[in-house]
Amino acid sequence: MHTLGPSLANGELREKHMPTSRTSYKTGRRVTNYRRTPTSTSTQKTGWSYMPTQYKNAQCEIQWRIGSYRNINSQFTGAGKVTAFSPTVANRWIKYVNSGMRVYKFKSADFYRHFGNQWQNATPTATARWLKQKYGAGIKAVTRGKANCWLVAANERVSARPFGNYYNWR
Repeated sequence: MHTLGPSLANGELREKHMPTSRTSYKTGRRVTNYRRTPTSTSTQKTGWSYMPTQYKNAQCEIQWRIGSYRNINSQFTGAGKVTAFSPTVANRWIKYVNSGMRVYKFKSADFYRHFGNQWQNATPTATARWLKQKYGAGIKAVTRGKANCWLVAANERVSARPFGNYYNWR
């Protein structure tokens, strides 16, 4: 093969004449053409390589999104299908999940065990204010749901207990 230009040993591109073959349809004899193609002196990987551990973050994100949607959906399912959520409130909670928030669902006994019995008669607004003071601005919303459960919307940076070891969607 004939090399055009200086030969570069440091891995830069150089042009070579690469033979291409085709068969003539009229005569049936083989005709060889030369074309310029840039080639690299460095090694190139072909194909795709992956490791299953690369998908851990995507898997975790899918799990908490599905879990959050299930927590919201649980407010509309069951016997009688009576809900305190209006369509506007339901859309707001779905937008929390779509914007990256996680929706945690606590049964009332679990909520009082983790956060104290003083919240039995408290409003969700007062509870949200207290949770924001304790856990920071990562807490976005708090409400009471069906069967006296509590829903808390928080971003992923809220990792203190009980949010860090939340077990419902794992």
